[in-house]
Amino acid sequence: MSTELYIVIGLCVFAFLIGSRLKKALKAPQSRSKNQKKKSQAKKKELSPKQIKLRRIFTIAMLILVFGLLIFMIPALSRDILTSNGRISENLILRILIVGFSIYILFIGYVKIRKSK
Repeated sequence: MSTELYIVIGLCVFAFLIGSRLKKALKAPQSRSKNQKKKSQAKKKELSPKQIKLRRIFTIAMLILVFGLLIFMIPALSRDILTSNGRISENLILRILIVGFSIYILFIGYVKIRKSK
């Protein structure tokens, strides 16, 4: 596989992760009565231990995948920086974005796991 394909795949993964977070953050609140809101909040808070464990396992798996992508992209990024000769190419910009987003996701995921303990 060519390196451009890896860049596109990495960019698609990060676009999906950012899109899902934006969707969750920008979700319009539905109009409900106070009783319905209290019931839904109580349901959200009452997660079974199995659900909590599955969420934690999923988060750890996502962090391992992102860490693998980061380990893969750092040598390619350093090679692009060393061979750029003062030019800024699309590959360099994309790799910088991928590495930046993966570091951000690793940090947020680590904080999320530490809070769940």
